[in-house]
Amino acid sequence: MSTAITWRSAELRNRLTFEHATEIELRTVEDQFRTYTALLRGGAGLFAANKDVVTLAEFRAYVQRIEFRDLYPGFLGIGFTPTLPAADQERFAARAEALGVENFRVRPPTDNPMISPVLFAEPPNPRNQAAIGFDVMSDPVRRDMVERARDTGRPAASARIQLVQEIDANKQAGFLVAMPVYAGGTVPADLAGRRQGFLGFIFGAFRADDLFGSILSAEAEEDAAFAVYDGAPGEATLLHRSARAPSAVAGRLTREARLELGGRTWTVLFEQRISPRRASPLPEIWLVCGGGLFATALLALAAYRQRRTQDEIGRLNASLEARVEARTRDLQAAADSLRQAGEERTRMEEALRQSQKMEAVGQLTGGLAHDFNNLLAGISGSLEMIDTRVGQGRAKDVGKYIAAAQGASKRAAALTHRLLAFSRRQTLAPKAVDANQLVDGMLDLIQRTVGPSVEIRHVGVDGLWPALADPSQLENALLNLCINGRDAMPGGGRITVETDNRWIDRQQAAALDMPEGQYLALCVSDTGTGMTSEVVARAFEPFFTTKPMGEGTGLGLSMIYGFAKQSGGQVRITSAVGVGTTVCIYLPRHQGAADAGERDPVRRPIVRAEAGETVLVVDDEPTVRMLVTDVLSDLGYTAVQAVDGAGGLRVLQSEARVDLLVTDVGLPGGMNGRQLADAARVGRPDLKVLFITGFAEAAVLGDGHLEPGMAVMTKPFAVDALATRIRDMISC
Repeated sequence: MSTAITWRSAELRNRLTFEHATEIELRTVEDQFRTYTALLRGGAGLFAANKDVVTLAEFRAYVQRIEFRDLYPGFLGIGFTPTLPAADQERFAARAEALGVENFRVRPPTDNPMISPVLFAEPPNPRNQAAIGFDVMSDPVRRDMVERARDTGRPAASARIQLVQEIDANKQAGFLVAMPVYAGGTVPADLAGRRQGFLGFIFGAFRADDLFGSILSAEAEEDAAFAVYDGAPGEATLLHRSARAPSAVAGRLTREARLELGGRTWTVLFEQRISPRRASPLPEIWLVCGGGLFATALLALAAYRQRRTQDEIGRLNASLEARVEARTRDLQAAADSLRQAGEERTRMEEALRQSQKMEAVGQLTGGLAHDFNNLLAGISGSLEMIDTRVGQGRAKDVGKYIAAAQGASKRAAALTHRLLAFSRRQTLAPKAVDANQLVDGMLDLIQRTVGPSVEIRHVGVDGLWPALADPSQLENALLNLCINGRDAMPGGGRITVETDNRWIDRQQAAALDMPEGQYLALCVSDTGTGMTSEVVARAFEPFFTTKPMGEGTGLGLSMIYGFAKQSGGQVRITSAVGVGTTVCIYLPRHQGAADAGERDPVRRPIVRAEAGETVLVVDDEPTVRMLVTDVLSDLGYTAVQAVDGAGGLRVLQSEARVDLLVTDVGLPGGMNGRQLADAARVGRPDLKVLFITGFAEAAVLGDGHLEPGMAVMTKPFAVDALATRIRDMISC
């Protein structure tokens, strides 16, 4: 009986030791995976807080700060991989250089519409450097990992792969873990939001033998050898097999377990190993059988060994729980530290954005205040002189002051139009334009504007395509560019205006950030001082100017950029310091002949009103309302006034005759001009409506068009133009 008890005690000890060893190994793998995903989540927070704009130096400092080499054994590398359209790879290569990654090149070539090239991989050893530029989306296994991470918002592990970092003969099986990065830092609630806000992913690269060999204790492997498979067991899915200790012998026990990690199922097969320090109980059994006198002593010894085994298992369990608890505290502290760092960075970013916004507003208001004060001084001064001369009876001197006031008001209108052009909300009248004819017609004006010290040349190709654009805005843009060229050549020089046909293919379109197709190119080159790359990068920013405060609003190039983009084109600058600058405007080709047009149309006489014709004027600005009604009265119309939409609607719902409604778009009282017109047409379906607005046509159109019988004029407008438009609308 004592022999049987001793045998059973040894068997129980070995089984418990084996099961305990397997549990330690399984829980260690799970614990390390949680640790490493927490590290990746911290890296994702770094990129989300910086809106994807993190330099190599900043990322390298972050990796050093978290003591990557010392605290995360078996972790080959950590890096960042953005996701972008394949058409943007050349432009992204230039951006990578600016972020500190030298000789960046995306590889291998691919036909996929989206790419994910490795941008950073740290620490900077030869293995990790071999991964820079590799397109993760080019491999189906890696692409599956990226798409799972993007769509779930959780860390995703890849299947068994050979890492790009395997650059020598000692190659191991490996895998990747991807942590998605979203704009704003939080995971969007729905799938569409996650796909739209996806910026890229932080990845961890692992060599399986190095990882498992460093995180699992040798003592546990003495009792349970194991093999880890990515999926079902097989040579093609084997990640790691533990080395067999020379002194250990195989036991009879086995175990199969599964781990769910990062969306992958790992299968772990365990085999019992019996080390010399846990030797076979056979000598003891033979001793019991050979000496019956010692049966009681042996029985006591068996009970003692069983109790010691149980105590050892208890100590191991307590040690494991203590390790798990300590690691949990460390992870919580690391997560709290990362969250506080992210919150502090977010506050600093917000403060910086607010500072930049206020700086831009200050520059805008300074430039506009200077320009408008000059214009208002001219207008108010002219009006005061008119009042003085009329009081003195010197009416013949009034004309020059009227001309001065009108000139200042036109320049003020031009400044507001530049603001609207910058915002791409101006009213455009696109036509088929012959750019050669337009430039030739402006050469004299440009020459007088830039002065005799600057030579003007026009180089135009034969068979130039017509462009689809607003000719007056194109003239304004050309004049602005020539004035900029003159300002860049204080000692004189040469300005060349070139017009050419350009076919923009897919590669050029990606570089220029515009659709591919046929365009007219109008380029203005000067031989001036040129611009640095930093100035070129900011040239189109609103309110940015290199001129002193008060000498410009910084809207010139922004206006040209807004006009080109609103016209369906693009603007690009090339410049070299000390050589000169070239600015090219690309406008879409018009399929057809250019409009002949009339540069100096014959001014038509204004036709007076017919008997009884009535116009309703609705505007909350008394001055505008007075001017419009005076013009109407001078022409013989009956003018009816209203200060808001409700008052105008009462007139329109009465029996009074109204041939035309002239209304401002922005009206007080909760009913704007468009709503007034729509309500009036319920009872008067044929009512003609002329909208007058100081903002932009887009504010009136709403869905992109006006209904028949409606038209719009942008303030300020000439009195004769208003009278002609009113006559034309009533007569049609």
